[in-house]
Amino acid sequence: MSNKFPLRGVKFIAGFAAAIMAAFVLVSCIEPSPLYGSWADNKGNSFSFFDDGAFIARITRIGRTPEDVEGNYTVLMNTLTLNCTNFDPRRIVTEWDIRGNILYLNWTTADGESMYLSLYKTSN
Repeated sequence: MSNKFPLRGVKFIAGFAAAIMAAFVLVSCIEPSPLYGSWADNKGNSFSFFDDGAFIARITRIGRTPEDVEGNYTVLMNTLTLNCTNFDPRRIVTEWDIRGNILYLNWTTADGESMYLSLYKTSN
């Protein structure tokens, strides 16, 4: 009489358990972007980054109408790519850094002006 069935059953259960553990480890390692949440400064500039890759921003400059921007963003290490979609489509690629609860980034306005922003975390 052959005893192969119990050995096949053990291999199947071990393989199934390994697959479940691998899926669990993969899912537990996925974290939201560190940019996720709302950021603002005392000059009227604000950014909100959402977990679905969307963002909205309000950029204010002295003597000008605030610029409301929306679109999507991607993060690769310390590079932030903002694809603005609500008006003249443009792409802004900048480096970002978070020190404490302050986000530092460089924004390029619609007319090409660079603005260095220091934004404080206001909510998750």
